[in-house]
Parts: sequence; C-alpha cells; structure tokens
Amino acid sequence: MFFNILILVLIKIMDLMKSIMKGKEERKKLYKFKVFKYEELEPDEDMTKWPFPRSGHRVVADTCHLYSFGGYNPKIQGNQSVEEFSVSTFPLFQELWKFNIAKKEWVPFEKSRSFPKELASNAIIRHGDYLLVYGGTGTPFGQRCSNQLYIISLNDIKSKMCEILTTGQVPLPQYGQALVCNDNYLYTIGGTNGFTYTCDVHRLDMKTNVWENVYICQGRNDSEPLGRYRHEVAFNGRYIFILGGGTAEMAFDFKRVPAFDIKQKTWDIVKSKPDPKFLDVGGGIPAPRRCHGLVQLKIDGSLNVFISGGYDGEDVFYDLWRLNLDTFQWSLIPSCVLPYPTYFHSSAVTPEGKLYNFGGIYINGDLKRHNLVHSTWLCIPKLSEMCWEALLFYKPDIADCDRLTLLNQGYPRSFLKRLD
Repeated sequence: MFFNILILVLIKIMDLMKSIMKGKEERKKLYKFKVFKYEELEPDEDMTKWPFPRSGHRVVADTCHLYSFGGYNPKIQGNQSVEEFSVSTFPLFQELWKFNIAKKEWVPFEKSRSFPKELASNAIIRHGDYLLVYGGTGTPFGQRCSNQLYIISLNDIKSKMCEILTTGQVPLPQYGQALVCNDNYLYTIGGTNGFTYTCDVHRLDMKTNVWENVYICQGRNDSEPLGRYRHEVAFNGRYIFILGGGTAEMAFDFKRVPAFDIKQKTWDIVKSKPDPKFLDVGGGIPAPRRCHGLVQLKIDGSLNVFISGGYDGEDVFYDLWRLNLDTFQWSLIPSCVLPYPTYFHSSAVTPEGKLYNFGGIYINGDLKRHNLVHSTWLCIPKLSEMCWEALLFYKPDIADCDRLTLLNQGYPRSFLKRLD
C-alpha cells in the first residue's frame, strides 16, 4: 500500500516537473523587447543568397532595408568558383546587396558591371531613395584610388550605377574618407592615397556638380586635425565632428574631438567628458581607434553618436559607446558588446533607432572575416514597432501570406509594405 502511494507521488512529481519544464520552454519562445542587446543573424545553408564574408565594405539603412556596397576578402576564391566574381575586381566585391529587415533576406542588385572597380573603404551616404558612392580603392590598396562620385536608385535592384560628372576644384583620388550631406552640398573630409593622409574639407554643390576647396590643412594653428583615414563623422547642422580614425601607424583618441564649422570654415577642438561610472575603463572615454562603426541618432530631442568595435593597430574592440553631442558626455553601454572584437565592419541605423553591424574582421583565436548581421535597439521605439517585431517573431512566414487577406484582417498597410 505504501509502495503504491509512493509511486503515485512520484508520478505526480514527474508530471509537475514536466509541466514546469514545458512552461520554461514556452516562456523561452515568448517575444521580449530588448534594448542594447545584440541579436545575431547568420546565413542559412544556401550561401548564394547571402553576401560572402568581407571587410572594407560600407552600409546604409532606411526603415525597411540595409544596403551593403563593395568589400574585400582575399581568401574567398579558394572556396568558391571563379565565375561567381568579376575577375577584374577580385579580391574585391563588385556588389551592392539589399537586406530586407522584416524578411531577413538578402538580394543583390543586378547591374553590378556598372559599379566602379574601387570597392574598398569607399565613402557612401544615403540621400533619400538614392545611394551616393565616393572615392575608394582597388587592390593593391592605394595604387588605384578614386575621386569619382556615383549614384544609384535604391528602389530598383535592376538600377544601374551612374557616374556624376563633376568640375571645379576636384579633390585628389583617395580612400577612407567620410561624407556629410547638408543644404544641397556634399562634404568630403580626410582620406589617404596609401602614402599621405589628409583632413582637408571639400564640398560639392549638388545643383551645379562643381567642387570647391573649403579648407586645406596647412598647419595654420593647433586646432587643425592631423591627416587620417577610416575616421567617422557626426554632424549637428553646423559642426562636423571628426571621431577617431588614424594612419597605418597610429589611431586618434576621443578626448579632444576636432570640429569643423561649415559656416565660418574654421576648425576648433571640443573636449569630451568621461563617463563617471566607468573611469576605470580607459578613463571613461573610448580607446583610440580606426575602422570602427558609427551611427547618429536623435533620442529624446538630443543628438547622440554610437561607436562600435574598431582597431588601434594592436587591440581590436567589441564595445559600444554613446556620445551626447549636446553635452559631449561619453557613456559606456556595458550590456551591449559584440560577440567578438571586430573592425573594418560597417554600421547603420534605421530612422526608428535600430543599429545594424555587418561583416568585418574579428578575432576568434585568429583573424577572420565574417558575413553576420548583428542588430540592437539603441532606444525605446514606438509601441507599433514593438508590435511589428512581435508579429514577425510569432509569424516569420508572414511574407508568404496573401497581402489582401492580411489587409482585410487589419494589418497596417504601412508595415506590410516592409515585406516588399
């Protein structure tokens, strides 16, 4: 009798444990909104539908898509057929890819033969529904540089990339520059030809396509920044802030940030403030670096810059730092780190506030290139964005559903357009 009761008790305990474990599994499958937590997306078995691992590429983003241009990988040919690449540009990628954020699918633009052959360390910027590509280098790096400007429509993967013919004081061919677009002017700052480095400022009048020299650094005062490449820039409507960058031998710090006044056409230095909570981490300021990612985002009325990863010539970083451009206060985001120290990746942010890092060189025992996408929210978005993410989480095959049926069921048309 006692034995039978014991058996019944054990059965009840086992049923209870199964119920608890089932509950835990179900909770694991629940959607949870997370800010400052990277999500990793990796390719499936069909590699032809995903860009190959690369570094030196550039990305931009809009609400619906991430776009990746160019890149470099000298080791890829040993694993792939020659036919998959343009022989004249190997080991560079003469490619522009479009990543649908909702469907998590990559699609290549078709007219790749119209793209330039300088495909590493270009400067690119999204201007409305168009992508502008400037500068860049072929291989060997520095022996072939560009000062040409190209444009392509992002709305049609069958678009050709066209060169914009320019005149005036055309900048010298370089790579590793940075771009800012403001009031129909396109500014280019810094760069290298592989031997010399500049931090000169040029601008193109996009109405007339005429270049002019805005400021040529000649050592006039202590505010002039030293020449550099693979720096990143922020812009608050008047000042262009130069963040990081370097040369082949050194990387620049973030304590004293060069700032170019586009109205007065003068350089100044802005001293940044360390994070008081993390003075034990580099004095509360990001370590000097180049080849890092940078995005700019307005949060609660304040302009903010976020930098991720990078390289100083010896160390590779995986951290995420935030700089408030109104107060110039640095903040370390300790909860948000890349899986591996990474550099020569590229970063972009959606208008809604989600950061995307793609590709790059990372350290996992040795140096490797990858083609992973890492994303994280940098702010609390609108509730509708959270609902859309939850919907995609629970119904990942929604793109296969009939659009009219979804509309009749009450799904917002503006969000369903993201599946196109």
